[in-house]
Amino acid sequence: MKFFNSVIALNFLLFLFNSSSAQNTCCNSTTTAPEVASGLYGTAVMINSNTPGLALNINASSDLPNVEFLITKKGTAAMFNDGSGPDTTGGGGDVIIGGDEDGIFKPSDLSRYGISLADNDTFELTAIGYDLAVMQNLTDSLLNGYALNGSSLDPCCNLFYFMAIGLGQPSVAGFCDSVNNAGIFNGSDVNNIEKVLDIIDAFSTGQASVESMVYTMEVINTNGGSISVDCGGTASANFVSYGMNKSSRYGYVINDPVPVQQLSDVSLFAIFPNPTSNNVNINFTTKKQVQLNINIYNTLGQSIYNIELGNVDGDFSTLLPLDNFSSGIYSVELTDGHNSTIEKLLVR
Repeated sequence: MKFFNSVIALNFLLFLFNSSSAQNTCCNSTTTAPEVASGLYGTAVMINSNTPGLALNINASSDLPNVEFLITKKGTAAMFNDGSGPDTTGGGGDVIIGGDEDGIFKPSDLSRYGISLADNDTFELTAIGYDLAVMQNLTDSLLNGYALNGSSLDPCCNLFYFMAIGLGQPSVAGFCDSVNNAGIFNGSDVNNIEKVLDIIDAFSTGQASVESMVYTMEVINTNGGSISVDCGGTASANFVSYGMNKSSRYGYVINDPVPVQQLSDVSLFAIFPNPTSNNVNINFTTKKQVQLNINIYNTLGQSIYNIELGNVDGDFSTLLPLDNFSSGIYSVELTDGHNSTIEKLLVR
């Protein structure tokens, strides 16, 4: 039955990106990936000013109508969501902290998984070519389509419930809800590489890297022949065109006149219990009177909780209720607006 064929095929949603070749493409022998010239910009770029833009060294072939850039933070490994260590999918790689359509952006705007840039950090751009229309159709079909299951039709989203049971990954069952929470309700909401990354994050077991993205594209195409047409497939393998060269990257070094540094006026910053499924205590001590805020970010780098503590002097403790927090990893930031310190929180 097509419904269960789709369940098997959609195992690709639990894997992320790997390839041994430099030029990674699909789906024609003539497909050419876009590439930037590898190198490093000669002078540091201001964190709050636009980057100068970046020309391609190699243009994409016509079957890759959309060319954008993945942006990674050099030397910062993509991590497993449970905090157990670097995600080695595809050989492991630097974490993706953003995407951009033309390579012109403010470095200060880059943030995913609670990771951003500071003075002297290096970020790199990798070109990616793909077919946005295919990704939009796949997204819309999965979120809003129905697949034949015997004599009845079932929502394509039900596929993820079967996958969660079969693979022992309970979080997978909430794939559609997670994508909706990222502001994606149909194919038209996927309009750039940032939104494609949101979809990947909704079912991944780790933070995205260029290496893991290559692997995911390969798995999607390997299983394409089994993906039901009702749920966005074409009944044939190699239906998602893409191309990138994970070895060709162009880098910039950050110059931040007011760098974000460790919050030196605060010590003994602790979160407990951690992991937890109930309320969590946040404790710290200040060396002098400091005006502080607490920000909490999800794995997409989105701020989901904020509280102004006002002026704090000495020992401080507060109880954070987790009633509205779903299972996952969060970044808890304590900041005075310029400097900050961050701890990871695992909610079960």
